[in-house]
Amino acid sequence: METTYFDETQHFQWGFILIPALLAIMFGAFFLIQVIFKISVGNKPMPSWLHFIFFLLLGGFTVFMALQTLQLKITNKAIYFSLDAFAPLRSIKTDEIASIRVRKYNGTSEFGGWGTKSNDKENCFTASGDEGIEIKFKDSTQKNILIGTHKPSQVNEILSKYFSEPGK
Repeated sequence: METTYFDETQHFQWGFILIPALLAIMFGAFFLIQVIFKISVGNKPMPSWLHFIFFLLLGGFTVFMALQTLQLKITNKAIYFSLDAFAPLRSIKTDEIASIRVRKYNGTSEFGGWGTKSNDKENCFTASGDEGIEIKFKDSTQKNILIGTHKPSQVNEILSKYFSEPGK
């Protein structure tokens, strides 16, 4: 029987969502001003259809980013994670893990930002923050995985209690 020790859901920070949302509102307003009030916006106005296209693209991107979540679940049999609102959870079985620990990281300098990223040594799945679970595999051909967490002390306690030799 599988026992859940830890379950966490994270969302991207509002800064990632606020800027495209404001731009979508701006282009939507420009579209309405030009179509309903017949007032040109700017010295060299953009066509109304282009304002509408930008509104749709930025609005869609905003909704897409708002729906994105990082899910992390630690059980006695596996670690499950996903960084996509529409993707199933991926799993790493406990017998595949050589070592697991909580560590600090710098999303910008190590991975070029947050989200699903990769560098030479690791695949990274983070929504925000600077702490995550680093998993090293017994199969040395596999890249390490870093999964962000906003509850590092709680995760560390679970790793110490239920996983042999955490932080190896």
